[in-house]
Amino acid sequence: MFPDTVTATLNDTVLAQAKSLSAEDRQMLVISYVPKAKEIWLIQGTEGFVMLEDNDSTRLPVFPHNNLAQAWLDDNQITGTCVAVPFDEFTETWLPGLTKNGVELVMFPTSADAENLVMTAEELSAEFSADASA
Repeated sequence: MFPDTVTATLNDTVLAQAKSLSAEDRQMLVISYVPKAKEIWLIQGTEGFVMLEDNDSTRLPVFPHNNLAQAWLDDNQITGTCVAVPFDEFTETWLPGLTKNGVELVMFPTSADAENLVMTAEELSAEFSADASA
């Protein structure tokens, strides 16, 4: 399944398996893989980072790997660029800023109609801290 070590490219089999994981397993993949990879992947659109909005919520989709972010763009026919944010910058700058702005995180979404887990920036920060001390 998903590599235990950091890899620059995922083969088609691993991509398909990762995309077919449950929402809970995709969330755990972000929590466990991102600190190892020392980066998290976001989508840069024409007017800033791509956010998902519904009702009164604004959410930032996050991905553990470039290939998974690109697959999401392709599958959902979204125009954008996959951007790596260093893990330390994400935890020290992004998460506090997202908290301040009330932006939640969508953990490795697969498609618009699939079940996707949402976390607050505080929850993700706590998970990263717990994972680091384990």
